[in-house]
Amino acid sequence: MSRLNRREALAMLAASATSLVRAETAPFHVDGLDHVALTVPAPGKSGAFYRQIFSPIMIRGDAGPRAIVGDRKYIAINSAGAAQQKASVDHIALTIDGYQRESVKAQLAKLGIPVKDGAGQDLFVTDPDGIRIQLIGPGSVDALPREPNLPNVDPIFQPTGFDHVLLDVSNPEKSSTFYEKLLGPVTQRNNNRTWFQVGKSRLGLLGDASQRGGGVNHFCVSAAAFAYDAVLKKLEQAGAKVEDPEVAGAPEFRDPDGILVQVMGPRAATGKK
Repeated sequence: MSRLNRREALAMLAASATSLVRAETAPFHVDGLDHVALTVPAPGKSGAFYRQIFSPIMIRGDAGPRAIVGDRKYIAINSAGAAQQKASVDHIALTIDGYQRESVKAQLAKLGIPVKDGAGQDLFVTDPDGIRIQLIGPGSVDALPREPNLPNVDPIFQPTGFDHVLLDVSNPEKSSTFYEKLLGPVTQRNNNRTWFQVGKSRLGLLGDASQRGGGVNHFCVSAAAFAYDAVLKKLEQAGAKVEDPEVAGAPEFRDPDGILVQVMGPRAATGKK
């Protein structure tokens, strides 16, 4: 049996300590990032775009289509209201292990976090910049039917879930305090970003957003290995506006409605840290 070197042993101890702190300070166990909800002028058109990018399967939701981006993970695509001037990320959803709505509401009340009931058993909280966070139990997509009779597509990526979502915040310290109550302690700070672990995904805060206003900067989908140059051409053919990547080998593009998306391949392939 191989032995751990000193660096590996220290990393394991640090991870264990972080897990213990989270268990003691987080009000509940956030299991992961369930979905990202977009509001767009033409949900059908947007759904067709994301089918080309991520998945031939499309789930039918009450307010619009859902594009699958991994096991039980999806992009919700809803219709923007008449008063909304442009497309946006309406909210992100976090799953809570063993979710019980009344218990979660009581724990949030103890933390001084205002909460609103959703349409079903879900709950909504709002961060200091007005970003809406939905709290639900795992498997919210399971009861939704598939869209029938869709044309076959060969998606550009093979998604495995969400890697992260990055939020623009106007006051990083104030936002960090809010998310520490919700998610537990900060797990990393770098490059003007503050990161929280959310199951296998991450939630990041980017400050200072005073010139842009608070909101979702981008969301990132993890995917199986891909050929970078080849997927750039396919993205442009699908109608995406490709942008210069922040991380080498991790494509960034804007969808037809201007929403910024990043795709992260396996860590070794992208040089992700």
